[in-house]
Amino acid sequence: MVTRRRFIQAGVAGTLVLAAAGAWLGRRAALRSDGWPRLDDTARGLVAALAPVLLAGALPQRAREAAIGELVGRVEQAIGRLGAGAQRELLELFALLGLAPARIALAGVMSPWPQADPRQVARFLERWRGSRLASLQSGYHALHDLVIGSWYAGEQAWAGIGYPGPPELV
Repeated sequence: MVTRRRFIQAGVAGTLVLAAAGAWLGRRAALRSDGWPRLDDTARGLVAALAPVLLAGALPQRAREAAIGELVGRVEQAIGRLGAGAQRELLELFALLGLAPARIALAGVMSPWPQADPRQVARFLERWRGSRLASLQSGYHALHDLVIGSWYAGEQAWAGIGYPGPPELV
């Protein structure tokens, strides 16, 4: 039987845990030297794990790591161009997926993002894309659009899609 004292202790402990988690999830991204937000290592690992799955066939086989590194930089720039509310939500999504219990429960990915199996990442994205929960679908679309848009914003991707580049203004 639960005593009143135990109930109050559990409530206080739960409040402290939720407050700590909220503070951790709400932390702001550091700024790079060029003024764009800098993702933490966990978020960078998540983007690096998503890239080969979302950009299957588009990433170069040679210099793959360098291309993913450039992509992470463009993702940071894209986040920096968003409004404050969208930035906060994306950073919260990255922080949430960076927590091991949330990564396992929500994404079904057991290992940390840098070591994640691409098949597990693909299943996670498919589950979120087809979810009945609008918040998971929104999370999928945010990650998808951020990675795909950031990749095709870079000049190295233009030749692969036959885009000659923006017209020169005379």
